[in-house]
Amino acid sequence: MKKIALLATLALASAFATAQNTPIAVNGFNFDGIANGADSSAAGVQGSTTGVMDSIYDYFTLGFDPAAPTVGLPTTSFVSAANAMTTFQLGPADGNNLLLLRQANSGQSSGTLNLVTPGSFTSLALLVTGFNGSQPGSYSLNFSSGIPTMGAFTATDNFNGSGYAISGFGRVSRSDGVFDLAGGTNPRLYEVDITLSPTDQTRTLTSITFTNNETSGVTYHNIGVFGVSGAGVPVPEPAGLLVVGLGAAFLARRRRRR
Repeated sequence: MKKIALLATLALASAFATAQNTPIAVNGFNFDGIANGADSSAAGVQGSTTGVMDSIYDYFTLGFDPAAPTVGLPTTSFVSAANAMTTFQLGPADGNNLLLLRQANSGQSSGTLNLVTPGSFTSLALLVTGFNGSQPGSYSLNFSSGIPTMGAFTATDNFNGSGYAISGFGRVSRSDGVFDLAGGTNPRLYEVDITLSPTDQTRTLTSITFTNNETSGVTYHNIGVFGVSGAGVPVPEPAGLLVVGLGAAFLARRRRRR
């Protein structure tokens, strides 16, 4: 019987072990800041992006720079350098692929990403960066019912910060097509982790609203939100539930005997 109780404890621990953050499909990106395609000239950069994210620069996909084909942002999912339990997926390179939030009074400072499939989560991981300095941001977790849950984060500058999810993918000038820092350790996108409260883990998340809280008025103090990952609320396996039930029955029987 002691073995049953031990197995029950192990099964319960296994059932609710920390899950991996996997990419969450969202829509609501408002900007294409990742150059792609066969034409790597200035015209090619301009034709495959919306505008500039960082003064004169945009990012580009892996293989876009013919002189450095191993440099660029991946089009497939990747494991975060900050957390091996997190996998991110960037938006499509040939469409809007980030939520670009500008500083107050300089354009759109808030935006919402809607979950394609709403769900319940124990944790979330945001893929973000700040331009021209680290920028203050905030988020609102919006659920199918009840009031939103608010929080704050810092979008660390895309150069030289710690805790990055991916780095060294280079950037390209949108005005003249010149590549910058290819093969270096910059730019960088960062992982911001959110642990949901026990109450919020029981609710259905439908969307996340992001806001750039920078108020200096200096242009290009932007925030880029490039993706969201999350760990769903774990559901114990049937076998685990059986063992847990046996263990609970055994413990209850022992208490009655006492």
